[in-house]
Amino acid sequence: MTISPWRATASAVLIYLPRGPHLPGGNGHDPIIIKQLLAQKLPCHIVQINYRLGNLHTYPAPVHDVLKGYDWIKEHLLPKRSISRVGRSETVGKVAVCGELIGGGLAAMLALTECRVGQPGIVAAALSSPIVDWVEQAPDTDATTAQLTDLRGKLFRKPEHYFDPFASPMLFLRSAGYTIPPAPPDVLANDMDYLVSLNREGSGMAVKSSMDEEVTLLKRTATRYPTPALGLRLPSFYLQAGSKSPVLYGQADEFTRRLRQAHVRQAGQVDFGRKVLTEDELDEMNESDKQEVAQREMEAREKVRLDVSQDLGLWDDSVPGRARIAKVGHWLRKVLQ
Repeated sequence: MTISPWRATASAVLIYLPRGPHLPGGNGHDPIIIKQLLAQKLPCHIVQINYRLGNLHTYPAPVHDVLKGYDWIKEHLLPKRSISRVGRSETVGKVAVCGELIGGGLAAMLALTECRVGQPGIVAAALSSPIVDWVEQAPDTDATTAQLTDLRGKLFRKPEHYFDPFASPMLFLRSAGYTIPPAPPDVLANDMDYLVSLNREGSGMAVKSSMDEEVTLLKRTATRYPTPALGLRLPSFYLQAGSKSPVLYGQADEFTRRLRQAHVRQAGQVDFGRKVLTEDELDEMNESDKQEVAQREMEAREKVRLDVSQDLGLWDDSVPGRARIAKVGHWLRKVLQ
């Protein structure tokens, strides 16, 4: 892993996570994004974390690399306080993260977990067609789905690794919908027990997954992430996706909706602020409470934005691609001020 600062900084840092190998365009366009576009708009450090990912470095290696890089950034690039006090962070400043495809999924993971109250952390995340759910890859005629299913078999040694929310950040916000299939027979059973336990509520019938494994379809439930006990404050999100990639657009759209619900729950101090209300429940509320709910939902839409284009929606050197990157740079500049 290498960490490459591209520009000097004052008190803010932008982390850029490449789109990853095995995908169209690879990482060859990264200098265009960083040097020619983002660096022109952002007067701060721009740090690219070249996480490991490939045949020799499957998940969770990229998760570990990104978290290690983030710790290095906090230690070496954020300014230190002149006076230290017990119980207060020694560093100050703002950190944002951006990424596309696999890098977008890793950026989402970092944003959802490194946003602790009272500490320097992620305040904004810009994501382009992020892969935030490796579990939901049912076979159909869409080429992107087939490609992601094939890629999943190369990047994950065991199903439990892509059922982990650090690899599939959508699972922080809802349950997977399936039980974890058994590992292939050639994979050692004593591999690393991973990071968090998953929500396995519900019951259902046995079905065939896209990998032809028998799994149990579960009732899908929304989780209460982040709970007050975690001490997190969700950052702002700006997502971009293209309608010509239905699978990636579908992930971005659902992730946007669930992030907005999480922001509404986090803002709520009473019961109706902690869940998404049905129409009947809204009808039973008084006018003042309805206005409060509407206000929180409007604020959540400002906190989590989704722009949809009529092409693939990727960051590249095309005119639309450069325009999308420029919009990201403008948004990041505002939130990092």
